[in-house]
Amino acid sequence: MIKKDLIEEYKSLAATCACTDYSDKASVKSRNKAVGRMYKIVEAIANEQTPETPNEFADLLDIPEHKISLWAAVHILERLPTDKEKEEKALTIIKTESQGDSADAIGYQFWLKNWNENNK
Repeated sequence: MIKKDLIEEYKSLAATCACTDYSDKASVKSRNKAVGRMYKIVEAIANEQTPETPNEFADLLDIPEHKISLWAAVHILERLPTDKEKEEKALTIIKTESQGDSADAIGYQFWLKNWNENNK
C-alpha cells in the first residue's frame, strides 16, 4: 500500500473515531480498533520515510474535519520526525483542544504536560 492510500485510510479512521457513540460497546470497540490502526499507519509511514513523507503527513494538520488535524498533531509529535514549524503547528492544535474543562480538554492538558516534561 502506498503512502497516499495510507493517508486516505488514516482520514477515514479519524472519521470513525469522530462518530463514536460511547454508550454503545460496539461503537467504542470500533473506535479502539481504528485508533490502533492509525498508530500502525503512522509507524508504516515513519518506516517508509522519504524526504517528502513528513510534509505529506503534515498536510493533515490543515484538515479540521473529524479532528483529523488533532489526531495528526498527536501522531506527528509522538512518532514522526518533523521540523520546528510543523512541531509548533501541531502543538498549537493540541493547545487549542486543551482549553476548557471537558473530558477531552483535560486529557489533552495531561498529554501536553507529559510531552513538555519529555521534551525539555
